[in-house]
Amino acid sequence: MVTVPGLLKGLETFVAGVIFAFVIDSHLYLRQPALVWCVAVYSICFLLAAAALLLNWCDCDNRLPIAFPTFLLGLTLLSVLLYTSALVLWPLYQFDEQFGGQPERSSCNDGLIYSVCTWDQQLAVAILTAINLLIYVVDLVFLVHMVFSRTEDQLRGSQFPLLYKS
Repeated sequence: MVTVPGLLKGLETFVAGVIFAFVIDSHLYLRQPALVWCVAVYSICFLLAAAALLLNWCDCDNRLPIAFPTFLLGLTLLSVLLYTSALVLWPLYQFDEQFGGQPERSSCNDGLIYSVCTWDQQLAVAILTAINLLIYVVDLVFLVHMVFSRTEDQLRGSQFPLLYKS
């Protein structure tokens, strides 16, 4: 899967893994159902991307009832929609006072050398959510182009050449 979609799927799973490293402390999200939804989004999208990678690596992608690029297109579109919701909800509930968030970073002195402040963790997740959404959008655009250019190429070589005009 050393293709653009394969590399993007690998990058999507990597960024999700980094997000998981920051949300390992459940106090970041358990206080609000919307934040629990965001963690569920990260988990669902991670599992979908990992499943796509595994299907391809195990050479099982030809056993699907639809073409693999079309399958990837559906997974990626779903992930874009889910990540869009997380991109709205995570910063809203973490940084807006009306929703119980903390808009400004408070002093963080836990006395630990390698400690990361809660606010910094929240900000890192917000930034990584935006980065991963951007990766998913690039993946979606690439897959749309791949799926529909493949369809056009198939129409060009079909037995009904009048249905496709160059």
